[in-house]
Amino acid sequence: MHTELTDLTARWLAAGHPPTAVRLHILRGLPDDGSTVHRPGGLLRYLLRDVPPVPTGTGSAPEATPPPGEASPEQFLEPRLSARLAGARECAGDHIQPTLFRPIADEALCRDCTAHSAPPR
Repeated sequence: MHTELTDLTARWLAAGHPPTAVRLHILRGLPDDGSTVHRPGGLLRYLLRDVPPVPTGTGSAPEATPPPGEASPEQFLEPRLSARLAGARECAGDHIQPTLFRPIADEALCRDCTAHSAPPR
C-alpha cells in the first residue's frame, strides 16, 4: 500500500502540482461530518487516483475551464475548514502554539487570556 500511495503522489508531483496542493486536495476529501474512516489507505488511493491539470496563469482562458462535472483546478488550492472548525478563531494572546476558540461576539482573546488580562476586583 505504501508503494502504491507513493507512486500516486509522485504522479501528482510529476504533473506539476506543489506538495501543498496535494495536501489540500487530500484534506478536502476527508469526511467532515465526524464519520470514521475505516480504510484510510483506500481513501487516499481513491483521492489520488485522478490527477487534475495544473492551473496555468489567471484569467478566463478556455483551457482553464474544466468540462462539466469536473472540479476546477483552483478549488484544490483553496483551504476548506471542517464543520468542527467553522466559526473558530485563533486567539491573539500569547500561547506556545496557536489556540482556537469560538468567539461569542467580536473578541480576539480566548477565555483563558481574557481571564488573565482582567483587572482584579
